[in-house]
Parts: sequence; C-alpha cells; structure tokens
Amino acid sequence: MKITNVELFPVKTERRSGAISRHVVLKVYTDEGIIGLGEFSDLGIYRYMMPDIENLKIAVNKLMVGEDPFEIVQFHKKVSKVLKYYGHHSMPIYPPYTLDSQLVAAMEMAMYDISGKYLGTPVYNLLGGKVRDTFEVTYPLFSCKKAEDIPVRLDWVEEMYNEGWDRMRYYVGEDLEADERFLEAFRDRFGNKITLKAIDFQRKLYWKDTLKWIERLKHFDFQLAESVSFGEDYEGMAEIRRKVDIPISEHISSYANALRMVRHEAIDIFNVSIQIGGIQTALKFYNIAEAAGLQCLLSTTQEMSIGTAATCHMGAVVPELHYAGDVIGPVLYKQDVTKERVKYVGPRMFLPEGVGLGVELDEDKLQDIASPLYEWEELGSHSGVIVQ
Repeated sequence: MKITNVELFPVKTERRSGAISRHVVLKVYTDEGIIGLGEFSDLGIYRYMMPDIENLKIAVNKLMVGEDPFEIVQFHKKVSKVLKYYGHHSMPIYPPYTLDSQLVAAMEMAMYDISGKYLGTPVYNLLGGKVRDTFEVTYPLFSCKKAEDIPVRLDWVEEMYNEGWDRMRYYVGEDLEADERFLEAFRDRFGNKITLKAIDFQRKLYWKDTLKWIERLKHFDFQLAESVSFGEDYEGMAEIRRKVDIPISEHISSYANALRMVRHEAIDIFNVSIQIGGIQTALKFYNIAEAAGLQCLLSTTQEMSIGTAATCHMGAVVPELHYAGDVIGPVLYKQDVTKERVKYVGPRMFLPEGVGLGVELDEDKLQDIASPLYEWEELGSHSGVIVQ
C-alpha cells in the first residue's frame, strides 16, 4: 500500500470563551482506497508566523506521497533529515512545540489511521495494546489580568462545575496579586468541591520569584506546580524542587531537554504531548521518564477530535499516567470536524473505539468552519474576560 495524495483543509474553531483557534485537517489517500485523517492542531501560538497553506501542501505531498503507511519508523528517519528540530534539540520556548514537530504529528497520525483501518483494528493495538480506556483530565483557567476579572471568572467556574467539572488547573503570571485574590475567592466559593490540580507559572518568572509565590499560594491546596522558571533554567527548577514539597511538572520538548531535566533532578513530572513529533516520538519520552523513576501526564495544545483521538490511543498504551492530563479540546471548542466528538463525562475522557483512530470525518462540518490561516486575529472573550 502506498500514499498517493494528501489534501489539506484549513479551519477555525471558536472556544467557548470566544477565542479563535486555527487548525489544518489532513486527508491522506492511498492506492487501496483507504483515507487516513490527520490534524495540524491549534496553530494560534505561531500568529505572525502562520504557515502558507499552498506551500505546506506541496511540502506534505513531497514527504508523504509514495510512502507505505505501515513504515512509520522509516518515515520518521526520512522526515528527520529535512525537519531537523523535532524531538532532538532543546527548545527553550513555551509551549515546547514547533511547526516541525506538529506537522510530523499530523502526518504520523494519518498513517496510523490508515494502518488501523487496513487491518480492521484500533491504533492502540498497533502500539502494544491498551492498558486503560478512560483518562482523568483537567479543565484549564487562564489567569486574571486584573482584579475586575474575578467575578466573571468565578461565574465561569460555577458554570463548568455545574457541568460536572470538579478538577481544574489555573494559569498565573499576568497579575499575581489578582491571581491570589481569585484563588481566595475560588476557595471561599467552592471550598474543596473542586480539585485544583496545578498552578501553571508559564515560565514567566525567575525561579526565586516563583519560589516565593509557591510558598504564598500553597495553602490553596494545589497538587503540582508547572513551568516554574525560564526556558532552560534547570538549576533554578532544581532549586525549587529541593525547597518545596509540591511536585514540579514541565513540558518536555526534546531528547536533550529531557535528559537535562533528569541530570539536574529538575522536575518530578514529564508533561508530554503528541505535538512534540507524533506518537512514536512522544512514547520515547514516557520511556525516559519511566527509566528515570519520574512520573507522567498527558499534555496537549488543545486538539480537535482527530488529534485528541490520536492522543487517546497513545495514552492508552503508556504504562503509568500519574496525574490527570490536560487534553480537553473537544470540550473547549464549539465546532469540530468529526461526526462524533471524543467523549467526556465530567473530568474523564474516553478512548474512541473503532478501527484506526476511531473517529469519522464529517464533510459538512469541515466545510462549515473552513477558513484561511490568517496570521493574526483578535482573541474573543467571555463577558470581556478570556477564560478558555
């Protein structure tokens, strides 16, 4: 079986908050008549560097046409010669994704989808078989930019809690004083009815400042602290880890990055996404964590249902997931491109069953949200406040 053609469809989705995310859906055709689906997900982080869709189409076809969808390891060897940075080199950025790594993830998931469909089996069986079919997940809340945001944010939390979301994580760093006031109001209003999984510092602070704020906020009873210092400040992360009794989590961006984290004893938890270069690449980072005696959780850039399904299949075969993950794109987005979205019941995500990725493209939905890849678009809001 050979790949014969790849079509690319740029789309935009609106988050429940009003914020816009952009994606590219891949349809990968074969000489056996099987079509695989891929997703180049949530490209808003590139903004002024949004890829040109026509050039991207040429590049993807050059890479994929003529390839055997089963030969995924060989495909990675080929692609790594021209897309040199995914997986291998340390990238002191946040989030730790690049166009290279996300494009590889999109192409690879389509190859897995084709292979599973051809064999009549779910992708997880191609990866060694599932050890779970549900996943604990977490609803994200952006930081308050000013104290006036707090009442609106609390009403949003109430709305999500009434939908069954009793586990959340909170980004801090825009205005730490406002963040503290929000967390006080959050605990006053909800008590311990909502688990606060993480405080995410987004690599915004020097480690000594982060340490001060961890101590100041820890009575709000969060389970872990994430992204606690600048890009590659492994020494600072290690200092924080030695001085606090809260686990430290970080997004893993490359082999070099992962090994430096281990060598410096900088973190407790690897936060790993398929966006780092696909399922094959991401599983290597889970193996590194296991060998180093570290813990793991499923990370995300907030994919639609195609990318989320691929994440589920990867997560299904990871031996241990120690904390709730962050993969909830199909809940955040008002629109999607599949006939059925990946299923959630409160803070629990369900592995799609069925052959391949287990999701089916809805052509009408795809056309309804077709949109060029603009380099910038103003973020929307929920009553004037970005809340996710």
